[in-house]
Amino acid sequence: MPWTQDIIMMAPEDVLIENVIELLKRMGFREYEKVSSKKDWGIDIVAIRDDPIAGMEKLVIAVHQKGLASSRDVNVFADLVDKYKADKGILISTAGFTKDAKVLISREYRGRIIPWDGEKLISLFHNYSLEPPEELLKMAESAKRKSEKKSPLNEFELDAPLLHEFSAQEVFKKVASFASSKYPIKPSGMSLQALSVTLSSAYIFSWSVEGGEEKDRAVVFSGEDIVLRATGDRKLSVPVTKALLNDSSTIQATERYIEVPISPSEAVLILKERAARELGVAEGKISIHERKKVYVPKLAKLDLKVGENTAKATVNLESGEVKFEISPLPDEYFIEKTEEIVLKQTGEEVLEKELKRDKGRVKISGRTRSFSFEITFNEYTGKPLSLEALLSDEALDELLRKTYPRGKVMNLEKGKKVAVADILLDDGIAVLEVDLTTGKHSEVRRLPSPEEAFKNAKDVIEGNFPLRNLEMSSYRVLEHKYLELTLESPDGRAVVKVDGATGDVLDYLVEITPERAKELVAERYPEFEITSVEGKDAEYVLKAENERHVVTIRLSKDGKLVEEVDRVLRKELAEKIALERAREIDEEASIDSISLNDNWEVEFTGKTKIGTLVLHRTTGEVIEENVRFTEMAIEAMYHEHLRMAFGEDEVKTERLTHYKDRGYINIKVSGAERFYYARIDTRTGKIISEDTAPIKGITAKLKQIQLDSKYK
Repeated sequence: MPWTQDIIMMAPEDVLIENVIELLKRMGFREYEKVSSKKDWGIDIVAIRDDPIAGMEKLVIAVHQKGLASSRDVNVFADLVDKYKADKGILISTAGFTKDAKVLISREYRGRIIPWDGEKLISLFHNYSLEPPEELLKMAESAKRKSEKKSPLNEFELDAPLLHEFSAQEVFKKVASFASSKYPIKPSGMSLQALSVTLSSAYIFSWSVEGGEEKDRAVVFSGEDIVLRATGDRKLSVPVTKALLNDSSTIQATERYIEVPISPSEAVLILKERAARELGVAEGKISIHERKKVYVPKLAKLDLKVGENTAKATVNLESGEVKFEISPLPDEYFIEKTEEIVLKQTGEEVLEKELKRDKGRVKISGRTRSFSFEITFNEYTGKPLSLEALLSDEALDELLRKTYPRGKVMNLEKGKKVAVADILLDDGIAVLEVDLTTGKHSEVRRLPSPEEAFKNAKDVIEGNFPLRNLEMSSYRVLEHKYLELTLESPDGRAVVKVDGATGDVLDYLVEITPERAKELVAERYPEFEITSVEGKDAEYVLKAENERHVVTIRLSKDGKLVEEVDRVLRKELAEKIALERAREIDEEASIDSISLNDNWEVEFTGKTKIGTLVLHRTTGEVIEENVRFTEMAIEAMYHEHLRMAFGEDEVKTERLTHYKDRGYINIKVSGAERFYYARIDTRTGKIISEDTAPIKGITAKLKQIQLDSKYK
């Protein structure tokens, strides 16, 4: 069935947008996307296409379904096109555009805003072979059937016009709205079965006073109810004018009743009497020029179908007052309806039931042989509001046993309406899905048996990891799709995830034992003895020793990655090498301390020299030396220097200051007639600088002060 204007107008906004997106796809747009929120964006679709002339074009599209699109709607959309920096905008108005909107688009937004009305959309859908969705066709067919349904109302022709308009449909809408405000009843669930209308006859007169200018129109409703000046009456002026233009009228109703409170002749007499009294003139002065009978709608009585119930309503057509009468449906109705629904849903008879009423709802709960159920109805319409029928645990167990007599239930996952069971069979594992609301079930897949999965998993793990003689210790089903096997041996364990569809290994976690870790490292380091094994998160850390080294080895817990992270010369061997080197420096040297940081760090002291050595942590090679003469050695060396250079036989050290951070010593020595000052390098023993000052003399004191400051 092709698209029509009626179908376009009927289409919900989301359905229309989906079809427009499909249309864009078929039209060759490169990208198209529905926005997340029309309320926030103001548009519905953003699209991009490659134009051979203009290049890439960005378009925004909005759907307007609230009547004709006006010029204001066009201006608002134009602002959105600018806001989102689009090249063009397509405004879809299913009902069309007002004349002002069309003129505005052609003058102000030509080429910038493209209008699509319902006819344009139908043409595009047809050209690109886009059919309306099935659900929309069903809606159209349903609407057509409703329009063709015979109305219970008859059309009555009246011999006079109506003073006030009467519409059966408007009266029904008024009653439906009133009922929905008082009861849990939706207007869409109500229908009209019968409507009777009571009309009252009345008369319109045109009158004037003889010899004067006073004239008007009057309405005589009854002997007591007369409106002398209807032209100035706010409620009557327009209805009187309209009534005088017509000679007859029609109404729709199932029945109509006419009341005649006064005859035409009586109406004339009463009018002239009232006019003469109020105007203060004789009745003979009152002239009647025209008389027209009219009917006044007084009362409407309605018989209504409200769901499975009935109701009555009366409407005072003059005051608008509505009275609505409806009684809740009886218990028997709900019990009978429950039995029908439960039987249809479960195929079983109701065995127990309990009925409760609360706030316009009827709740019936109970059980059948296999199901527990709860149904909620609208108390007034009888409409089922909710139904929950669930298979009992006992019935579910029985169903599983009957379906697989030789099976064993491994897992049973129960949701609100569906249960999924994993059943172990001789030739595999069946995954059974059970609809708990109806008891219907189906096998959705078949997984391989644990034994079959084990064979493949064993080959994969033993072929790639250092595990031997694996046996399956346990298994389970994951997500009703996969098998998880636990394999163990004295070497360790492996947890393997197997694809239930193919039997292939999807994932695994392998962990060897500490004993197996020692074996693997011993194979790699046959000349070493393993001294410790420490397990961490994903690895083992092992220590191993031989006569020369201590090594630290990291082994992944799956046994595949072996890495030597450290190799250190044994301490006693490092100390021996350090002592040999120290005695090469000073024959009487001894080791004070030895410690391992980045490398071996050694401190030694000799007779004439002290210092530190740094030995490579692995090879023992001396990679750094820091040797200094002792203070005593420096002092003795300088004394000897003074004897040899200056012939001083008796010398005395007055002051010796050691600047360790600077690597030198300042020394002051007194001789027979002079003071000797020197700065000596502690590493080489060489004199850096040297000065002398006389002990006595006129300038001696000044010279001493200067040198004391220099060699302080």
